Amino acid sequence: MMQQIPAYDLEHVYANAVNTIQHQMNFVDAVKELEEAARAGHGKAALFLAELYYQGFRVERDSLKAQYWQKMATLQA
Repeated sequence: MMQQIPAYDLEHVYANAVNTIQHQMNFVDAVKELEEAARAGHGKAALFLAELYYQGFRVERDSLKAQYWQKMATLQA
């Protein structure tokens, strides 16, 4: 598990997570990567998580998590 992600690597981690979802359909690993990137300050990762949790697409639908990640995305914008 990553402790800190350098700012220049955040976009790479985000892109890798999206690729994992699109091509491998591995949501467990991708959500972990998205959460790490979002916690490190990547707004697109936070917004992506908010949408996943809001829609309940391949993750358990969770409006509290969706709201949390939406707020984080807004703060990181």
